[in-house]
Amino acid sequence: MKKLVVFDLDGTLHHTEHAMSPAVARAVRDITGKPEPSYDLINPLYGEPLEMFCRVLAGTEDPIMIKKFHERVQFHQAVTLPVSGALYPGVRQMLEELQLRGYDLAVLSNAHRDYIVLVTETLGIKELFISLTGRSREASKTARLAELGRGYDLTVMVGDRYHDIQAGLENAMPVIACSYGYGKHEELQGAIKAGSVEEIVPLIEKILT
Repeated sequence: MKKLVVFDLDGTLHHTEHAMSPAVARAVRDITGKPEPSYDLINPLYGEPLEMFCRVLAGTEDPIMIKKFHERVQFHQAVTLPVSGALYPGVRQMLEELQLRGYDLAVLSNAHRDYIVLVTETLGIKELFISLTGRSREASKTARLAELGRGYDLTVMVGDRYHDIQAGLENAMPVIACSYGYGKHEELQGAIKAGSVEEIVPLIEKILT
């Protein structure tokens, strides 16, 4: 049996606020000249495209400002990620255990692929995945998940936001919702809840049996 587990990145594997919240806050300051927004405003946005961050935090949808915001986030995260970046406790062990049990692993995110590569390389887990799939203008997360799951007998989606839950359910795939991430309780309906990283492997094995 060919088995695939597809993971969202931020709020699922990557404890994003440690490195990204300061990078985003500094980028907002850079393009607006205003004080840095609080992390309480930033953290609920994880899982959304970067344009949403700019719209909510900087109050603009100007494509030029969005491009500048993206560039400043990239500039700051190159500094903050090596210093402060962190996986949730137990992530690497969980991924390695799934590999030992015969699962292929992939990342599917609404972030751009260059960000996914930067995070997974910096945090030392890039080599564990057969695919790193980022945002595509042409394809929804549902469509991208369907493409990843093609040719597999079982595909499980693991994530923490409504995009992840919706993508899995619309593909009739089992979904594990990471309640330790950034999603609100009402976003996780219809999925199997995991309150910690340590619960993910047993839940996937339960799905299989």
